[in-house]
Amino acid sequence: MKFSASHLATSTRTYDGITLSVENGVITQIESGQAAGAKQLSGVVIPGFVDIHCHGGGGYDLSVDPRGAEFHLKHGSTTLLASFISEPVTLIREKISRLKLGRNLIGIHLEGPYLSHNHCGAHKKEYLLSPEMDDIKEYVSSGKVSYITIAPEIVGALEAISHLARNNIKVAIGHSAATSVDIKQAIANGVISVTHFYNGMRKELDNQDCLAGYSLNQSSLYLELIMDGVHLPFDLIKEVIKRAPDRIIAITDAAPFAGNPDGEYRLGELPVKVSDGVARLSSNGALAGSMLTMDKAFKNAMDNLGLDLVNAVNIFSTNPAKLLGEDLVGDIAVGKKANFLTFDEKWNLNEVYFEGELVS
Repeated sequence: MKFSASHLATSTRTYDGITLSVENGVITQIESGQAAGAKQLSGVVIPGFVDIHCHGGGGYDLSVDPRGAEFHLKHGSTTLLASFISEPVTLIREKISRLKLGRNLIGIHLEGPYLSHNHCGAHKKEYLLSPEMDDIKEYVSSGKVSYITIAPEIVGALEAISHLARNNIKVAIGHSAATSVDIKQAIANGVISVTHFYNGMRKELDNQDCLAGYSLNQSSLYLELIMDGVHLPFDLIKEVIKRAPDRIIAITDAAPFAGNPDGEYRLGELPVKVSDGVARLSSNGALAGSMLTMDKAFKNAMDNLGLDLVNAVNIFSTNPAKLLGEDLVGDIAVGKKANFLTFDEKWNLNEVYFEGELVS
């Protein structure tokens, strides 16, 4: 199957007039010009999105229902992790064993329960605890867990981080009161990213002794950003991108009710109220995930941040794929999966292709 595009962007450049050959869901050839007989892709073509932090959407909790992945696939997330909130470890282990991965849902992200009580956000404090190595080893042996958020200052965190990193599970710092000393030790033990930068931490970009300030200037750390203009104002997102241009990863941090109308919902055991498209805990008004899909996040970025298209591709697709070590996704190139999206001139999503097939 051949696909031709008038305008296409990869992680390194843009093309005007190009043809992709696809066999068995994989890109086998890229040629300049638009080949006769090829399926014409409208508008601008970019790689499928890679969302490493997503709790669900469309009414589906991804920790128990993979239909949430299909919802997000229709919004451009051709690669997705299912993010779990903090719950009793016995329940987390049970959910891991039961959740069926497949199609665009490639792994699990544990956002807790190894978090700081001082920066718990929408996580129940009574479920937060120090890691036990038996549980950490169980996550490794499951073969399903790809990514874990840990506050490195808690007891046992560094041993857990080291074991996870040695076993190719990626580790982020998040929901943390870590000092620069804690962060340095975490990096030395294998941490590579920061969970939803600026949220769940002290908000001091120029303080080198807190997570926001230190990580912004630490070249080895990727920074997740929620692109809704609520968790971080767009002007602040611009500043973070300016100071860490090659290390940004767009995420949704979507709640299970993302895509649903305003109303009252639950995030795990916690009541949530969604008003004007913003989800907050009913108890204290803390943000409770986002209402984003990746196509909406992408439009927000293109409309508000002044990004060039190549930079946007890296932020929404290539960087998160690199973080996960997923070599077959995150770009449009020979040998990659034929996961790509088409957008109109106003950055509205038109079509989603997953392994060369149009997603209805």
